[in-house]
Amino acid sequence: MPGHIALFGSGELSDSMAEVHRSLMSRLGEPVRAVFIDTPAGFELNVERIDQKAIAYFERNFRLPLALGRYRSTSDSPESVAAAVTAIRGANYIFAGPGSASYAIRMWRGSPVWQAVIERWQAGAMLAFASAAALTLGAFTIPVYEIYKVGAETNWIAGLDILGMVGLKTAVIPHWNNNSGDQFYDTRYCFMGAPRLGVLESQLPNDVTMLGIDEYTAACIDAETRQIDVLGVGEVTLRRKAHQQAFGKNQRFDLIGGSAALPDIEADDTIPEPPTASDVQSDLAALRINAEAAISGQDWQAAVNALVTLSLIAGGALDQGIFNRAEGALQALQALLPALAGMQPSTSVSDDSDALMKLLIDLRAELRTAKQWALADRLRDGLTALGYTLADSPAGTTWTRTS
Repeated sequence: MPGHIALFGSGELSDSMAEVHRSLMSRLGEPVRAVFIDTPAGFELNVERIDQKAIAYFERNFRLPLALGRYRSTSDSPESVAAAVTAIRGANYIFAGPGSASYAIRMWRGSPVWQAVIERWQAGAMLAFASAAALTLGAFTIPVYEIYKVGAETNWIAGLDILGMVGLKTAVIPHWNNNSGDQFYDTRYCFMGAPRLGVLESQLPNDVTMLGIDEYTAACIDAETRQIDVLGVGEVTLRRKAHQQAFGKNQRFDLIGGSAALPDIEADDTIPEPPTASDVQSDLAALRINAEAAISGQDWQAAVNALVTLSLIAGGALDQGIFNRAEGALQALQALLPALAGMQPSTSVSDDSDALMKLLIDLRAELRTAKQWALADRLRDGLTALGYTLADSPAGTTWTRTS
């Protein structure tokens, strides 16, 4: 049977999404052999840095080697193409991500590299495609760079349509809930905004569904059972002709062959207005309220889940440069950690405290990388006040419980 297809809305190289990768890798049922295909960014001058970032990410988070499928242009030498094909044929976790979807389609379509990807997927390898790479896998693809950066006419181009091979006639839209424009301009729906999404929706055939994937979220499609699992912190949205339905974290829904068999989509004739600055903070407030209620009710698991979500939001906001949102999430964490420290977890969930500490240490590292020194120090000082001492070394950061 063909392997799973995992579509990331964003964050594929963020430490905060490492648990999503681990969850996907666990479904392989065999040792992971990963390859990174850099084609979507093949035209960019920093493509070597992207390759090295991916290699370092797999070493740091999974202690795994990451092979490179270097295929940057149809003018690559035959030897280079052959090396990329060999790397892909030896992999069972095929990873691709940032860059331009339209460029990737032009380079991949009809190439021996793409043929190798299809063959490995049909033999059971998992495809983990994010952002630009995810855009390519539907029947229709948004040429994001051309529309958003150059001002080209709002239109679709033909996608590579692997999803059609598992019975889903769709257009994949990552970055569904992007808010990098803050309250100044609408960057939802992969930077298209509501007006352009309306135009794009009107251009699709009636039987094509938009598959919207929030940032720091993944949709994992099982080709055999035709089920989709939602992983990460956000939602996966199905939208067709002004009707939509959203599925949240850890939810599963069925695809029983073809878009006609998708779950009933609830009516929503209007595209929601972009969030205001106060709306952006309201989800943080709701998470804090939920965590406080869980702590009051001595529900350790629910409390930790809320704090993990806040940590992931903070990390995602850092990656996008939305520092006020990162600070809001960090403030909520600082307020909640003392109360959580006073709870007594049951034996069955005691390991969650270790996982939470690792996530907070990773968040501090991301703050320091983003040169948000004050926020990083506040997080360290808050943990110190709770009796958790952090020790930095060239090998990384460790923690001990001092009281």
